Amino acid sequence: MTALIRRVTVHEIVAERNAALAGYQAAHAALRAAEETFLEAHKHSARAMGGTRNSFNDHLDRPGAEKVKLHVDVAPIADFMDVARRVVDAGVWAHVVELTDLQRLMDKKAKDELRQSMTQNPPEVTEDNIFATVENFALQADSIFKRGIAEAFTNLDRRFKSHDGWKVGTRIIMTRAFNEFGSWNYYRNERDTLFDVERTFLVLDGKPPLAGYQSEIAGAIEASRRRSLQAHQSEAETDYFRARCFKNGNLHLWFKRDDLVDRVNRLLGEYYGAPIPQERSYEDDGGLNDPKTSPAARDFAFYPTPEAAADRLLDAVPLYRRHDELEEPYVVLEPSAGSGNLARRLVAKGAVVDCIEFEADRAARLRQAGIYRKIQTADFLRVAPEPVYDRVVMNPPFDRERDIDHVMHAMKFLKPTGALIAIMSAGTEFRETRKSVAFRAHMAQLNATYRDLPAGSFAEAGTYCNTLILKVWADGRTHHG
Repeated sequence: MTALIRRVTVHEIVAERNAALAGYQAAHAALRAAEETFLEAHKHSARAMGGTRNSFNDHLDRPGAEKVKLHVDVAPIADFMDVARRVVDAGVWAHVVELTDLQRLMDKKAKDELRQSMTQNPPEVTEDNIFATVENFALQADSIFKRGIAEAFTNLDRRFKSHDGWKVGTRIIMTRAFNEFGSWNYYRNERDTLFDVERTFLVLDGKPPLAGYQSEIAGAIEASRRRSLQAHQSEAETDYFRARCFKNGNLHLWFKRDDLVDRVNRLLGEYYGAPIPQERSYEDDGGLNDPKTSPAARDFAFYPTPEAAADRLLDAVPLYRRHDELEEPYVVLEPSAGSGNLARRLVAKGAVVDCIEFEADRAARLRQAGIYRKIQTADFLRVAPEPVYDRVVMNPPFDRERDIDHVMHAMKFLKPTGALIAIMSAGTEFRETRKSVAFRAHMAQLNATYRDLPAGSFAEAGTYCNTLILKVWADGRTHHG
């Protein structure tokens, strides 16, 4: 820990901080004494004047009159010292963070969050608290840096919402980056995104970020556009980027350092909990009707659906009957039932639910619940389909595009008028593998819709993999009706 901040430095900082608070406390005592002295003077004045106001002095209280306030208002000692402590401690924590140099690993969002937490209710400054806080920063530095990468690159291009969604050499199109006058469109805030992406490249390249809020690529773009105050084309280039700006306000961006992009993708894989296998390529991933049958990794790729994500998914499931339909409950299949987070909610909404679960212990617990019509212990991909279900609701495994395999198989269990609603990897919507491209084409024919779940929706389940909700009707309709 002394490598981040010296113990003697911390001792000196805390000593100065304590001296400052002692000084403020003494100042409050002096103010209170002055207040008492004023009150005593007012008593003598009142006795001398036969009251506090008369025709000779009432003009001093009129608006605009020049006067010296003959009083002091002093806050109670507890309130006074609370404000003093928060003001001093917020400044001390800012100084401590600067001394550790940990901010260079933080993106703008992380810095803003840190600043907000430290200014609103800063922890009390003590030597123990400083070392504990700095140690916590150090332990989180890696995840903070990776989160910053995910935030910055996802803002740059949604293909980075998946660790394998980006194909090296592809351009990035930033729409409406500039306004009609040719300057930055600050409603889009793309300059901030470029700043965070460039900061990432500098850190990965072993170079210090530029001082202040400077960006080499943003500066180069701005320099190329100074000659005109209207929409126009321009080009700019730095060690890391090549940029082309168009009259319509769009900015096309290319990365020049494929090695750094590769490192970014690998760090994204670590952050999302899905490292990129060495042997993986875009040509050997199999076709749409070539499901993977080898066992999934990590506890059969089991990530239980978090409560908030489950609620969002259920909100997308149409479980009400049309006026011309029989008043019977819908029969729903949950083919990756896990611990029942989705199936349990479906039953609560009045559905008749069948479950399929690969892992025997989890299947046994589902049976013990006693609320499902049927529990089958099986590998879903090996279950022969019967098109008897009104709805299929699922959170399938994501690794190596297994979610696509499961969704394609699940479609075969639907009635002709049925609907499937599934949580899938966000990469499904933009990944450039053969399987993903074919899947999107197939879903487009059925008028499927995609809706992003919030970033980090599965964090409590052990993965930062970005996810979405797919909704598709077997007959290609676009709504329940």
